[in-house]
Amino acid sequence: MRYVIIGASAAGCKAAETLRRYAPASPITVISEEAQPLYSRPLLTYLLSGEVSLDKVWLRGQDYFRRWNLAPVLGTPVIRVDPEAHTVHLRDGSSIPYDRLLVASGARPRLLGLPGEDLAGVYTLRTLADCQRLSAGLPEAGQAVVVGAGAVGLKTAEALKRRGLGVILVELGPQALPRMVDATAAGLLQQALKAQGIDLLVNAAPAALLGAHGRVQGVALTDGRELPCQAVLFAIGVTPNVELLAGTGLAGPDGIPVDHQLGTAHPHIFAAGDCSHPYHLLTGRRAAYPIWPAAAAQGRVAGANLAGAGLTYDGLLPQNSLSLGDFHLITGGLSPRDCQGCEVVTDLDARRGHYRSLIYRDGRLVGLTLVGAVADAGVYFRLMDPNLPPESASRSGGVGWTQKGFFPKTAGIGEQKMGVTAID
Repeated sequence: MRYVIIGASAAGCKAAETLRRYAPASPITVISEEAQPLYSRPLLTYLLSGEVSLDKVWLRGQDYFRRWNLAPVLGTPVIRVDPEAHTVHLRDGSSIPYDRLLVASGARPRLLGLPGEDLAGVYTLRTLADCQRLSAGLPEAGQAVVVGAGAVGLKTAEALKRRGLGVILVELGPQALPRMVDATAAGLLQQALKAQGIDLLVNAAPAALLGAHGRVQGVALTDGRELPCQAVLFAIGVTPNVELLAGTGLAGPDGIPVDHQLGTAHPHIFAAGDCSHPYHLLTGRRAAYPIWPAAAAQGRVAGANLAGAGLTYDGLLPQNSLSLGDFHLITGGLSPRDCQGCEVVTDLDARRGHYRSLIYRDGRLVGLTLVGAVADAGVYFRLMDPNLPPESASRSGGVGWTQKGFFPKTAGIGEQKMGVTAID
């Protein structure tokens, strides 16, 4: 049996390792458009700020593929999958046959399609190459504009501030983390941003990027304001990399629908990670949830099922954490915008900056937001999903603490400090 895995990040590598245990002698080819072994995307903002060095970012060594007896094809993206011929075609003109295929091709940052996005000084942050390009291109002083106050935008804003730049966050919605937290938690977050000297503009939409001599000089907003800057970073979400499946009927523009075994509509093709549409554990709806630990968990199930193990992936329980200086936030389960018909119980200690919001549906805990006091997060997660590993219910809350931030101990690929577990 010939196996091919497209993608060598959290889902792809976990799938390859799992598959190797089930198929110790079978050929496994891992294809990645990146030339490096597995690294931590959530640590890139710490690398940008200088809080960690490059050697701390690697999750697997240079001998990774040899140790696991994997055949790597690195630095060459797949441009087309032919399900009928059981073949993947690469940009360099070569092709690789397979008997079973896993698509774990991930996602890429979105842009708004604004005039000026091609100017020098305009960035996104998703890959190590993005981080290195951003770090090399930043001015030593001046101002940066970050478009998008989701998790990645917030952590990048903090990193740029640590680099000595003035930072303005521009959020199209009415608050930071508009898809994750309620207004009370967002208000506490805004206080934390202000304490760090980061300005937040809400209900603000860019209209164009302004430039001179080929380099960005500012951002024009739709309300007529102009924000002078020397760098602009977009953090407004991601788009799944599914163009390689064009014409196959296996993917839509928002991702690849999968069943509870992470199989696609083709019996020999599976999908996992940020390119896929798995089920939400609590709602039963399929959607894209670009979260690192979830990608690793999906990779484990998909890797086993490539070998015919028949494992079930019941669904994804969103678990997100964010650390900005002394501000700590953990959310999970249903978000405030998804809790129609639910009971919401809140508790605010404004003096200490602690906040708790618990969402119940038919007497069952289905969502939480914790600000400040986060030590018991794992207990709440076990109430929402009893199948989480036992260590998730430890007093640490299933959330490891290091000097730089939080990380879920159930991440599946290497314990690592993570200021952001959600990839916005």
